[in-house]
Amino acid sequence: MTRLRKKKRTGLTALRRRLGKVQVPVALGMTLVWMLLFKGFQLRWESLGLLVLGFLVSVLIMVLFPMPPITPGPRFHPVNLVRLLLYVFVEIVVASFQVTVLVFTPGQVRNSVVAVRMRTDSDLTMVCTAIAASIIPGTLIVEVNRPDRVLYVHMLGVEDDEAIERGRRDVWKLERRFVMALGTHEDIAALRAGGPEKREARKRHEGKEGP
Repeated sequence: MTRLRKKKRTGLTALRRRLGKVQVPVALGMTLVWMLLFKGFQLRWESLGLLVLGFLVSVLIMVLFPMPPITPGPRFHPVNLVRLLLYVFVEIVVASFQVTVLVFTPGQVRNSVVAVRMRTDSDLTMVCTAIAASIIPGTLIVEVNRPDRVLYVHMLGVEDDEAIERGRRDVWKLERRFVMALGTHEDIAALRAGGPEKREARKRHEGKEGP
């Protein structure tokens, strides 16, 4: 009987520890993806149930498969967060119309996989940008190169170099919106500095000019 009680206490202690490691911002992000996948933002009573179920499933996943903490964590900027959500919503609507036009336009639809180098070192920003780009019709992340901070994005309707650069700028706009809404001061500074490549080039340039 004593051994059974010890096992129960040990199990409860382990469960409390795992629950204590649940990262609420990450769980909310997973819930957002859940709602988008199951069209939970439609005005219906089922949406509330989907929201609760999505959050519970997110917590369960994090309890069963503990994730390393995101450091530094997100810094919420309410005004920019609202702007981000509106921007993504508008992009989804516009892109849906553009993809519909491509589908009904006679001829072959050209596509391309475009490499987009992120301008910040934040894993959170990279993940959020990848998810948002995949949600928007016409673009899909096919590979992520974390060490080099590169997203490989499959884009529809890409016919020339100008269209490739336009698609790359669209991904950078998403990255910028996420940095301004969820990024740390370091992320914002890195974004304004132009990214790791420009920072390294600036350091090399300053080194050459030094004594």
